[in-house]
Amino acid sequence: MTSQMMPRAGAGCGALFAVGLTAASNGSADANYIAGLAALALFLPFLAYLCSLLRQAEGEGGWLAPAALAAGVAGMTVKLSSVAPDIAANHLAAGAMHNALEDIANVATVISMYPLALLFAAVAIIALRTRVLSRWLGYGAAVTAAALAVNAGFINATIVPAFLLFAIWTLSASAVLFAKARSGAVHITPTPAAAAS
Repeated sequence: MTSQMMPRAGAGCGALFAVGLTAASNGSADANYIAGLAALALFLPFLAYLCSLLRQAEGEGGWLAPAALAAGVAGMTVKLSSVAPDIAANHLAAGAMHNALEDIANVATVISMYPLALLFAAVAIIALRTRVLSRWLGYGAAVTAAALAVNAGFINATIVPAFLLFAIWTLSASAVLFAKARSGAVHITPTPAAAAS
């Protein structure tokens, strides 16, 4: 791949993640699981690309970008773990075991929002301090972090609107970063404040 194609691929994976999650809500059960798992896996390259930009902007010695990467990986790992009990539940008749597996899947999804809230909080701080992302994306990340943290507080929730906000922000950031990568405008220089810290 050329040097321009690699940033495009990383940025584009965010859009594929968001579209895949939408596709996972339609169709047969097996197709839902395949689309959902593929979408969750595709978030990881986007996360790595985003955090590489955050690390460059934060400067050497910064710890928020690595924290964002760790939190994002942790969140996706917990979310991926929710799929197995959900698949198992759908192969069982209604009953106590079926309900228990569904509860495990739902709680895992809610728990995944704790580290994802940390991810978005770190993204918001770096973006607003360094302007590595548009200001509206920085503020959007802050709102998403707050929504994820609040939604995560309802541990028995079966509806997770903050996860939808997370997908919308990722789609928006993916589109912006893909356009910058296509134009070759993704060249980060740490701000003096970031470099000094």
